[in-house]
Amino acid sequence: MLAVLIALFCIFAVAALPVHADADDASSPSPSTSSSSSSSSSSSDTSTGATLSADITDPENLLGDNVTSVTDMITKTKNKYGVSVRLLYLDSFGTTVKPSTWASTLLQSTSPQPNTVLLAVASADGNLVVAVSNNSDEWLKDQKAVDQLSQAASEPLTKKGSPDWSGSAIAMMNEIAKLKETSTSKGATTVSTVVLVAGLVLLVALVVAIIVLARNARGAHSKGGKQDRSRKALRRSAKRTQHTGGASKHAHADHADKADGTFGQEQKSKHDDSSGSASDLADTGASASDERHTAAVDEYLKRFSQQVTEHSQETRRQKRNARKHE
Repeated sequence: MLAVLIALFCIFAVAALPVHADADDASSPSPSTSSSSSSSSSSSDTSTGATLSADITDPENLLGDNVTSVTDMITKTKNKYGVSVRLLYLDSFGTTVKPSTWASTLLQSTSPQPNTVLLAVASADGNLVVAVSNNSDEWLKDQKAVDQLSQAASEPLTKKGSPDWSGSAIAMMNEIAKLKETSTSKGATTVSTVVLVAGLVLLVALVVAIIVLARNARGAHSKGGKQDRSRKALRRSAKRTQHTGGASKHAHADHADKADGTFGQEQKSKHDDSSGSASDLADTGASASDERHTAAVDEYLKRFSQQVTEHSQETRRQKRNARKHE
């Protein structure tokens, strides 16, 4: 790299000598001639056929008369797409290092701005390499993008006839424009896709939440309805139990009146006690939710009815025996 820098310095020194010689020979230059000489020294040297500027190094004048169109294209690429382009035309790279490595090292040594592209051409060796600065955006420094830039720059040089050096540089810059536009459209598409997916996810979550809430509300309403029906059924069962107990109490009282005095009073007392117990059981059944208690009350009333029937039969036997005795 040091040898290349020295060679470039020598080229600059040699290219500057004829300019000073011509200036000394000119006895009385006009203002127009002076201004044209100053502008040409910053971009190109027509006397030696070299173009040496901040963006273009062309000591062999390969760009020729197209240097202005190439310079305009460099300015457009910088202003519109934010990419700085540098062109380096040499007879030979003069190194055994891989050309891509050599060009990348040379570019990085100049502390380039972000998104800087170097097109290095060795005209005598037929070598061409494209290097992109390490601080570039991904869409530009991606290896696939670098290969596309190299392909675009190589095509005008491989056509039949003389190589189109200016066409090679312009083709590479046109490819930079395509890559930038493609990356912008892909970015917009990616953002749109992310927004769409996020919207769909939110919509699905909202629908699921509505369905879950609706099912919970329906389940709570159904459960409340079942509980109300169960309470109503228990109340009806309790009322039926009280009604049955009252009817049985009146029936047992009628049977007791038909029996004799002493036994009737005794049975009536038992019946009152039993009726009180039955009433207590009925009240308990009215407040309880267990149907087994109601069954127990029914069983008790059944046994009580059997006792009354047996007592009536015994009373009738005693009366028959008394008549026989008389």
